[in-house]
Amino acid sequence: MDEIVIPAVKAQKTQQVEIFFKPFLPEGETVWLDENGATPSYHNLKADDPNKWYDLPIRYLQELYPIQDILTEKLSVSAKQVIFKAYEGTEDLTYLCRVTADDGSIREYKYLARYSERPYLDEYPKLGKVHPGTGYIKVWVNGKELFNRILSTDLERIWDIYQKHVLPECKDYIEEKTKGEACADMQPFFQKLSLEVWASEPDYRTGSREDLISSLDALHEDMYFVGSDYFKNYGNQKSDEIFDAPGLILPVIHKREGAPSFRVTLYERQKEEPVIFCGGEEVLRQRERGRVSIKISKIFSRNGKLVTEILVKGVKENIVASYAELFSEGILSASEEMDEAYEIRFVGENGNTYEAAVPAKTSVPKECITEIDLHEKELIGYETYLEIIEALKGVEGIQVFRTARSYQGRALYGIWLMPEYEGYLSMTKRLNRCPSEIINARHHANEVSSTNAALILLKRLLTEENYQCLNEKLNLVIVPMENVDGAAIHYELQKEHPYWKFHVARFNAIGKEFYHDHFRQDTIHKEAMGLTRLFEKYVPDMIVDNHGVPSHEWEQQFSGYTSPSYKGFWLPRSLLYGYFWYVTNSEYKDNYPVNKKMEDVIADKIAEDEEMSAWNKEWSAQFEKYAHAWMPKLFPADYYKEMINYWIPFAFDKNHGYTSIRYPWITTVAYTSEVADETAQGEYLNLCARAHVAHDEATLQMLMEAIHIRKCGFTCRGGQIFAEYLRLRPMIVDNSGKR
Repeated sequence: MDEIVIPAVKAQKTQQVEIFFKPFLPEGETVWLDENGATPSYHNLKADDPNKWYDLPIRYLQELYPIQDILTEKLSVSAKQVIFKAYEGTEDLTYLCRVTADDGSIREYKYLARYSERPYLDEYPKLGKVHPGTGYIKVWVNGKELFNRILSTDLERIWDIYQKHVLPECKDYIEEKTKGEACADMQPFFQKLSLEVWASEPDYRTGSREDLISSLDALHEDMYFVGSDYFKNYGNQKSDEIFDAPGLILPVIHKREGAPSFRVTLYERQKEEPVIFCGGEEVLRQRERGRVSIKISKIFSRNGKLVTEILVKGVKENIVASYAELFSEGILSASEEMDEAYEIRFVGENGNTYEAAVPAKTSVPKECITEIDLHEKELIGYETYLEIIEALKGVEGIQVFRTARSYQGRALYGIWLMPEYEGYLSMTKRLNRCPSEIINARHHANEVSSTNAALILLKRLLTEENYQCLNEKLNLVIVPMENVDGAAIHYELQKEHPYWKFHVARFNAIGKEFYHDHFRQDTIHKEAMGLTRLFEKYVPDMIVDNHGVPSHEWEQQFSGYTSPSYKGFWLPRSLLYGYFWYVTNSEYKDNYPVNKKMEDVIADKIAEDEEMSAWNKEWSAQFEKYAHAWMPKLFPADYYKEMINYWIPFAFDKNHGYTSIRYPWITTVAYTSEVADETAQGEYLNLCARAHVAHDEATLQMLMEAIHIRKCGFTCRGGQIFAEYLRLRPMIVDNSGKR
């Protein structure tokens, strides 16, 4: 199109451009299968059909994106004058382009694309087949074809090495290391698999929205996700369990002219579990959780302070003594988290006691949030985030506290908007009086704008007059960056390729989706404990999880063009859309209206912003023309007030990941927002962040105006009086609602 069609017709006045694409189907197949694509499948494990094609029937339409924008710019036609149709003829071609001029003349151009066929995973061929684009050469002399041969591309040659050598050799290493007994509990099997590639391939921005043409970005995605699927299938067939945290699979891809290079390095951990060494000798090894018991045995008042007695079992006396000493000296982070009104007394197994005084708090310089550089239009990495957190510790009206440490030891923080009070604050009483909300950001670290949004929102809440009473009406906790290890990985990668998707940073430092480890006390993925602890402390009525999707198409040549577990996410559908995860049991039927009201206030808030509304409409038009119109189930678009929302129903499940399903009597709403921010930079990053802020503000306003029913009463039993004061859930968010 760029090299032949557009130059040939650019001088004429074009009336219409019709592009016919050949449906991508196995020979003899005519039925277009349309699967549900609203939510990811996460795991690509169904290995029962070696002849299954991963590619979609619209594969060759996908390859054209964003041709409409290019044609409208270069031929001065409107979007309506560019028409896509499925080719129904018998000629051996891939595309037929028919250009009609204003004078009625028609020019036709034909093109035949070539592809190769291979298993999605060479070692697991029953998963099905994929068809990456390939090269070919034809030679004619005097109209006679003398030579016609397929030529593998540089990327295909790299892919052959990855599939035939790298992945199998990694598996062999794991088998040797585990003596053939590999199982999920042994993960991670390695620290990092570095896949460094140098290649000469297209990698450029098109000028339309955030669109990008990059076979290198696509290769990065393929290497990560196909590698991840390899280990999942290895585990599934080895021990009937998936290996979803084998170690970090890290593609590092460089663009350069000339022949390609591929360098692979496997890094191992120094030790399989945490240990302390001194002078070359092992001093202490991490104890198994079940062998250590730490319990509060007594709380009493002494000299105006509350003394907490803690009974410790399963730990050597000298370790308990050392811990108490380090605590008193303020060396331990736990020292900072205790109020000075407390004293600690540790009691060892032998009955010996070890006093630990809570050290005086170090004074933090007072800061005004308007004077802190929040990097509102810059992508925020972990180190910059720590600088901001340190500055925020001096801001009045908030409490900044550590919630957990990650697998690699980085700190996670929560920010609580504190009420004004003196003396002791009973959280039990406060939770009974005020609803709670947790706003969680950057669970997937390559979804970058939610960190910026959290900080922008915080500044507004602390400086704008209409939020002056928020801390008296609501318990609000903001987590600006949950996946800190992923954020560190992403920040380094984006230095070379600032607009790539980098889903390698979606999960944690060893490839784990630690959402599945929330509420697991024994998890090695300690970042998961942050949200668990916040839930236990603030028992939230609502959790808003601010996420993101690619800002340009999500293509993977070696996976059927779309990512197999995320097929419905091929193309951005909106600047902002959302998911409501709601419970279907009749006893929790009053939760649903709160979700619906939230959908309403968010839609109204976005509609007030002309820029956001315009982006929503433009993206939805692209999504309709290239995706939803052809495969409506795989690319669903459920509109409400010009916004897309997906309603995901579940029956109550005590093991579910979303708290609205796991604890529906506590959490009324679990909402996931999605903005097209993988990877956003500059002004566009700020736009994505403001979209998050808009729906957060709408939700907060709804909560501040909510009505709460309280159950109060007294009963007498056995000569004693029992008082009851309970805030009933869910809240009422519409005056017309009834309880």
